[in-house]
Amino acid sequence: MSANILNGVLHIEIKDYGVGIENVDLAIEPFYTTKLEDERSGMGFTVMKSFMDEVNVSSSVNEGTVVKMQKRILDIA
Repeated sequence: MSANILNGVLHIEIKDYGVGIENVDLAIEPFYTTKLEDERSGMGFTVMKSFMDEVNVSSSVNEGTVVKMQKRILDIA
């Protein structure tokens, strides 16, 4: 994980080297879950998107996932 502030914008990047996400477009849909037997709501990406100005997810199966987020926190004139 890395984070920095550049020109009043908070940049956060989270990487993992896990199994990856087969279909990112589907995974970011509200209520989507692969754990139907568990009490999962499938709202992880939706919650991230509600707090951030920008959320980008890239993933490769068997290689991992990278989530990049941005949030303007200061108005710099």
